[in-house]
Amino acid sequence: MNRIINLFVIMISLTALSAFAQKVDFKVSAPAQVSVGERFRLSYQINADVDHFTPSKMDGFKVISGPNKGQNSSIQIVNGKVSQNINISYTYILVAIQKGDFTISPAKAKVNGKEYKTQARKIAVLGNNQASSANTASPNNSQKQNGQLKSNDVYIKAFVDKKHPYLGEKIVVSYRIYTKVPISNLSVEKLSSFGGFWSVDLLNDNQKLQQRQETINGEDYIVADLKKAALYPQKTGELKIEPMRLSCVAQIQTNQKKTTTNDPFFDSFFNDPFFNNSYRNIEKTLTSNALNIQVKNLPAQGKPQNFKGAVGQYTIGSNIDNKEINAHDAISLKYTISGEGNIDLLSDLDIDFPVDFEVYDPKISTKTRKKNNGISGYKTYEYTIIPRSEGNYTIPSVEFSYFDSEKQKYVSLQSDEYTIKVNKSTQSNQNISYGGNSKEDVRYLGKDIRHIALMPFSLEPLEHFFFGSNLFFLLLFSPLLILILLVVFWKKEKKKRGNTNLMKNKNATKVAKKRLKKAKDLLKSGSENEFYNEQGQALWGYVSDKFSIPLAELSLGTAEEKLQEKQVNHEVIKEFIDTLNNCEFARFAPGDKTANMEKVYKQGIQIISKIEDELK
Repeated sequence: MNRIINLFVIMISLTALSAFAQKVDFKVSAPAQVSVGERFRLSYQINADVDHFTPSKMDGFKVISGPNKGQNSSIQIVNGKVSQNINISYTYILVAIQKGDFTISPAKAKVNGKEYKTQARKIAVLGNNQASSANTASPNNSQKQNGQLKSNDVYIKAFVDKKHPYLGEKIVVSYRIYTKVPISNLSVEKLSSFGGFWSVDLLNDNQKLQQRQETINGEDYIVADLKKAALYPQKTGELKIEPMRLSCVAQIQTNQKKTTTNDPFFDSFFNDPFFNNSYRNIEKTLTSNALNIQVKNLPAQGKPQNFKGAVGQYTIGSNIDNKEINAHDAISLKYTISGEGNIDLLSDLDIDFPVDFEVYDPKISTKTRKKNNGISGYKTYEYTIIPRSEGNYTIPSVEFSYFDSEKQKYVSLQSDEYTIKVNKSTQSNQNISYGGNSKEDVRYLGKDIRHIALMPFSLEPLEHFFFGSNLFFLLLFSPLLILILLVVFWKKEKKKRGNTNLMKNKNATKVAKKRLKKAKDLLKSGSENEFYNEQGQALWGYVSDKFSIPLAELSLGTAEEKLQEKQVNHEVIKEFIDTLNNCEFARFAPGDKTANMEKVYKQGIQIISKIEDELK
């Protein structure tokens, strides 16, 4: 029985391993023609795990470097089928030392006990005279002869995935460096400015550059992405992305002057290319190309009335913790909008709550995740609601509209509708607090019966009656007067709550200070990227709420116009614009990171105070 079980386990294991099985491919690559003294690359590649590797015989060539082993692997599961891809490379750097036709013998590799061979590789080595004519188009050879750095030896280039986006539609800009020579001391001198865009960096500042090899016009380059950002245009028309500028040190190979001793042996030895090469460093400033983006306005046809500028792909959900409660008890109602797009700039929700509900300002939280081609995440709005009267109430569904940039049409979503049954309160009327912001019950404090103090008193004459006196009429009409004042106050508050822009304007400074407080906590914890994002949101949110600028129209230009309309001092406006730009670029500034963060934080507090003083 045990043998049968063991046999069954072995068969299952072999079946699983067979899913990864693939045909072994072992090949060699090298140029067919080189010149005397020229270095070249000899590479072996195999798509399986190698137990033992035996290199070729390389007669006629000198090994400068190698074998340099590289390996990468991946596993894919498609429709339940498992496949594994393995690529192993062995690379040599060789130099041709004499003229003639040479053959590199097959290399051998042992995989799972079985031996595999490459094909033999023939290489023709040309003489010096032939080499000068054959290699005139070779940049590497040119560098060795004259030690000059050509413009196409190392450069940076900016790419964008879309040049004609809609307003608010995400585009991704990438800055890539291409090099054929070793470089070091790479530093950014000037970052591209993203005026008119809301930007989110997709690469971490401390992330190691991912290098890869690309062939362009027949020449091999080492390529790496230096910067990648998701941009969301905030205004229509032509927007320009300025070039990025950086500096580096390139290492160039040169040939020393040949040594002549009149001794054939020593001359041939010391003038060998292996000993005759030297290197020098060249400082190089690299500038990327500028990009022109033409931003289209969102189509007017089919635009919903409740559309507030959201662009991307979204879903909406909601949940409530209780649908039947007593009056004066609290309900928690949460709405969540999730998807791909500029989650941070989603507007507040418009919800028509019943008049008898006391609704507190929502607790808003945002969670985003960077992806290779943008950002995704969700935004939650959590409301605390307290019904004040018994009865059956309906909280209508919330409508949320967005423009789907992929389908190029507007989409309207609706959340669930909730029916709330409110029972009579179990609390006595005198124990209920209507006005405070606390959610705790107010405790009733009883009083002990105290000693009745006997005090002297006087009697009024009978002709002085309370009825008909001034005090009588004052007490008689005071309830009516109080009722009128309460009605006026209630209508005023209701009108104020219905005016969303007025409420945002009134609370702009308060909300900004809350966000700045959160930014200060991030500063203390050393969370650099999160700090600058929160600081920027505090300033952008302040100017949006203070001057009733819709998020879809929010930009440096509109902010400057509104400040000028309010006759804010020109120097204060300039300082506000500089502070916003610092939130974008301070993270890349050299020097003490903590000091830079503290400087930006103080600037944010000071500029809001200055604007408030100007508006008084």
